[in-house]
Amino acid sequence: MEKILDRPATKGPIILLKKIEYLGDDLSRNTDEEERARRLSPASMKILRENGLHQLFLPKVLGGLEADPLTVARLVEAVASHNTAAGWSMMVSNVSSWWSWRLPEKGVETIQKERPDTMIAGAFHPPMAAVKTSDGFRINGRSPLASNVHEARWIFVTAMVMNEGQPVFHDGNPEVIGAMMRATDCQIIDTWYTSGMKATDSNDIAAKDVFVPDYLTFPLVPGLEPNRYFEGPLYRFPTIGASICCLITPVALAVASRAVNEVKELAGRKTSFGSVTPLRERGAVQSKIGRAEAMVRGGRAYLHEAIRATWEKTCAGDKIGPEEKAGLLLAATHVNQTCAQAVDLMYSAAGTAGIYLRNPICHLFADAQVIRQHGFANESRYETAAQAFLGLVPDLPALAL
Repeated sequence: MEKILDRPATKGPIILLKKIEYLGDDLSRNTDEEERARRLSPASMKILRENGLHQLFLPKVLGGLEADPLTVARLVEAVASHNTAAGWSMMVSNVSSWWSWRLPEKGVETIQKERPDTMIAGAFHPPMAAVKTSDGFRINGRSPLASNVHEARWIFVTAMVMNEGQPVFHDGNPEVIGAMMRATDCQIIDTWYTSGMKATDSNDIAAKDVFVPDYLTFPLVPGLEPNRYFEGPLYRFPTIGASICCLITPVALAVASRAVNEVKELAGRKTSFGSVTPLRERGAVQSKIGRAEAMVRGGRAYLHEAIRATWEKTCAGDKIGPEEKAGLLLAATHVNQTCAQAVDLMYSAAGTAGIYLRNPICHLFADAQVIRQHGFANESRYETAAQAFLGLVPDLPALAL
């Protein structure tokens, strides 16, 4: 087996933040083609791969950047500001590889031995069905929203352990595992025909009696210790923070910020129907731009502060309690929903100009509607956070991880 511990780390994340400014034109050049193809172009994928943007959460000993959560959030927003689907791709690949800290060491070595930029797609919900064998599990089921699935060599899913067709329970809770399946063992079902986020290749996947050895699975429970490849504080950071705050919500921020900038530019050259007053001089438009700008800036500050405070506690070795995890969820949810509202304001301010496919506002509006519905940051997660604050059992089990 290749000595994966000998791999050199990729370029530093701070350098990448500057480099993305220069890569912007290249990232945005093929977006129309990508929407038609419903997946990222080879050129965009090459940029992401060659710059280590799919390995932000991978340990340095495995050739990754092992970047801190706040830097990751900034990198995702920077990429998404040029290409929304490319930013989303960073979310999928990085959160899926982040889960690898829970695997046995042999599982990490099996996945990483092929190449350091191995793409892992993932579908968290609904769980598939897993039947225990002597040395692993047989997985069956179908899951939606496996983004970048055609680029993936591995696919991460959750699965409920079954016995004779019934879920297995321990202490009143169903036994659920995470499992890494080879992409070649799964079927891709072409379902991704949507109003927005068209280039994310978020199709369904199906598994039919796929065998997954024990070393490519892990129990989906709190309290696990990371394997020896994932020993840094990054892998003690709460799941909600790593997956939602750092990777999903920054895409929403990028979409909203782009929408505001597009309307600012439009307002300087458009006159409303039936009026001789330029758009930028109309009070209603000024109010909408001001409100949207405040939503984006306030949301970014709120999100970054929540990430920073939790990261400092994690690095100090402090335990992150249920209410603090709920606080991360609340920040991500509020920013996601607020960004969607900001885009709504900009779509309204743009008037009929925004309805045309040739106008970026049209695409940003559609993207925002898709992002706002994400199961981990949709409107119902306000309730989930409040449940934790009130001492109740949250309706999102992943909050405990």
